[in-house]
Amino acid sequence: MSDDPASDTRVVDSPGAVSAPGVADRPDTDAPAASPATQAYSAVDPTKSSEDSVAPQSGAGPRVNRMALWALALSILGITFIVGLVLGYRARTQIRQRREAGLPFATAAIWVGWAYLGVFVFGLVVYGWILFVA
Repeated sequence: MSDDPASDTRVVDSPGAVSAPGVADRPDTDAPAASPATQAYSAVDPTKSSEDSVAPQSGAGPRVNRMALWALALSILGITFIVGLVLGYRARTQIRQRREAGLPFATAAIWVGWAYLGVFVFGLVVYGWILFVA
């Protein structure tokens, strides 16, 4: 065997091929003559690959909760922070029940909403102090 990975690659004919060569014609294969695989594959054993633990990139993961995205957007806007805060809590509940993605968005919406609420209350206290005490 050489160190070149391209030398370990074999091409398997499609099952609908008219004249498939026999096993005796291809001494470097262990597969039967009419294999159902139609793509090139490596001679490395795929069951011992470290790539099995990698998540598929085909979008088969959980959906992102849209309410969490809306909650974050409305919290960041500022004037609608109360709606964003409420939607953040509702989105967090939905995410846990439905096992969806988007928990960081809902958590960020809750934090931003509470921050805006704190600034708003602080502003009211300062305004009241200026109006009645000073």
